[in-house]
Formats: sequence, C-alpha cells, structure tokens
Amino acid sequence: MKITRYLFIVFCLTLTACSGSSNSGSAPGSPTGVSVAPGSTAGAAIVSFSAPASSGSSAITDYTVTASPGNITATGTSSPITVTGLTPQTAYTFSVVATNSVGNSAAAITNHLSFYDVVETFYEPMTQPNNTIFTGTFTFDATSEIVSNLTGTLTEAMTMMGPMTTVALVSQLSSSAVSPGGVNGLLVTTFALNTTNTFDPSGFAPGGTEYYGLSLSIPNNHNAYAMIFVNTTDPTTAITQAPLDMLAYADCTTGGMMGNMCMTGTTVAGYGRLGTMNGYPSSQVITKR
Repeated sequence: MKITRYLFIVFCLTLTACSGSSNSGSAPGSPTGVSVAPGSTAGAAIVSFSAPASSGSSAITDYTVTASPGNITATGTSSPITVTGLTPQTAYTFSVVATNSVGNSAAAITNHLSFYDVVETFYEPMTQPNNTIFTGTFTFDATSEIVSNLTGTLTEAMTMMGPMTTVALVSQLSSSAVSPGGVNGLLVTTFALNTTNTFDPSGFAPGGTEYYGLSLSIPNNHNAYAMIFVNTTDPTTAITQAPLDMLAYADCTTGGMMGNMCMTGTTVAGYGRLGTMNGYPSSQVITKR
C-alpha cells in the first residue's frame, strides 16, 4: 500500500494534474500612470492609476496599494483607492500591484511623496473686511521637483457686505519653473474647468480682465484659477516679496458679479496692473500635512 501511494504521488507531481488544475497562464502587467493626491483629511491619500496593458491570462480581481514606510495597505477592484492610517508630515512611496487568478504583477512604485496645505490671501481694498482666499492641497515629489494634484477653493466677495462666493478649482493644468528674486520654484495653477482658457480671446496669462468667449448665456462655460508658488528646496519656506508678486487669481465664472468682467488679483510688479478691484496677493502659507 505504501509503495502504491508513493507511486501515485510521483505520478501526480510529474503531470501536475491531480487537482484538475495547472500552473499555466500569466499574471497581469504592471499598472501605469500612478498618481497620488492628499485625502480629505491628514493621514489619508488617494491613489489613482490606469489598468495594465495586459491583464494576463485571466481577468484582474483586485489591486493592492502599499504605502511605505509602515507597509500600510489598501485594496480595491479599480482606481482610485484610498489609503488611510498614514503618519502626518511623512514622505511616502506608494506601490500598486494588480492580481489575477494566476498571481501578482510587478509593482508600479512612486518616488517619495509629501502632501501640503496652502492658504493664499489676496487683499481686496474695495471689499474690506472681505478678502479673496484660495485654500488648497497638493502633492510634492522632491526627487523630480514636481507638484501634482493642486486643488482647492477660491472664496471672494464683490462688496463689503458679501455674500461670499466659492468656486471649486479641480484641474491643475500648468506648472512652470521660475526663479523670482533668485528663489527656485514652480508657479502652479489650478482651474475650475479642464482648460486653461480664461480670458478673451484665450489663455490665462495674469493681467487679463474679460471672459473667454463672453458667452454669459451658456452655464458653466467660464473659468477661474489660482496660481501658487512652491519653493522646490522646501515648500514650507516663508515666501519672499518677489515670488509673492508672481501670484494671481481670476474668477471668470458665469454670473461672476462683474458682468462679463473677471474678478482678478495681480501686482504691478508681477504683471503690470492690480486686480480689477485693486486686489493683490498679500500672503501665502504652505504647511506640510
């Protein structure tokens, strides 16, 4: 009986057919286009990615995101996946692995990323005590000196009594390397719409005043933006006057309080004119989340 049993085991190992399954097939390719945005609260991150070019020999069942240090994991069946339990003010790498019935893909891994909050104030002498304020968050890759996922809200008032108007800015579409006053950094701009067209006839260069297109009858057809300065040596470094002069905002959204005129904030030193209500950037504070 023992000899028969051993022969059966050897036969099964040779044919790999005893269970009715085999090890043939292929695991998925690696996910692509991994990006990471700050979550709605400190200690959370939203990881986005694209599916692999190949799912392997069977459909992908799930994705696993791992944040290091700490090997904090989260799983999901599609992008995005939210990771929680992160330690505030810590730089993390994020890896994304796809899984099918055969096995796991190679990991797609980011550089070390840190998250920041930013509050930017534009002094509005004609609407005191109300100022225009941009409040946002962004991700910074110190290795490649790249800012991503700058989003937030622009809050403003046309009169001293308000009411305050808030515009969501959700599309970071511009980032330019600059060195105002010898300080190396990036001017990063986030928009209400998924286009940079803000002023007539097109574009968003600060100093414009009128709606792009001037078609006030079309709802949600007009843009707004806020521009921040990120010191690439250390984003939390206090901003000096030359970079401060480069900050700007514009609210050209439909029904934007000034007819077909945009409400803006700029400096003479930076762009040759003050904003449409004589508003100008007065402060910017960036803190690590």
